[in-house]
Amino acid sequence: MTRKKTAAELRAENRALRRAGWIQAVVSIVTTALRMGAWVWIASYLYRSVAAMAGETTAADFGLQVLADLNVSTAAAWLVAACGFGYGTWERRVRKTTVERLSSRLQNLERQRDPKRTSSGLTPRGDSPA
Repeated sequence: MTRKKTAAELRAENRALRRAGWIQAVVSIVTTALRMGAWVWIASYLYRSVAAMAGETTAADFGLQVLADLNVSTAAAWLVAACGFGYGTWERRVRKTTVERLSSRLQNLERQRDPKRTSSGLTPRGDSPA
């Protein structure tokens, strides 16, 4: 049976929890400020690079002309396609890693249930053996 905490113990625990809450809030604010500060820093460097090229004729003009000739819908389609490809690649890698992590456990359980069971020949990552 658990013993009840005294009032002094409850007050001390309450103070510790409040202090931990304040610390967590401060850490969250600092983390967010650092993240936003990094974005501002990156934006300032991008601005400086564009400002340095203003009025200059460089090799970057060709890239800017190509970008200027693109329609917004075409650019959006390419962006959606690139995002879809990236997501698919990431999802495939995560799925194969999960299959590899869980395959040994599943094989052991199947061997316990039926020791004469034959293998499908799949690799530990779930790929076909060919």
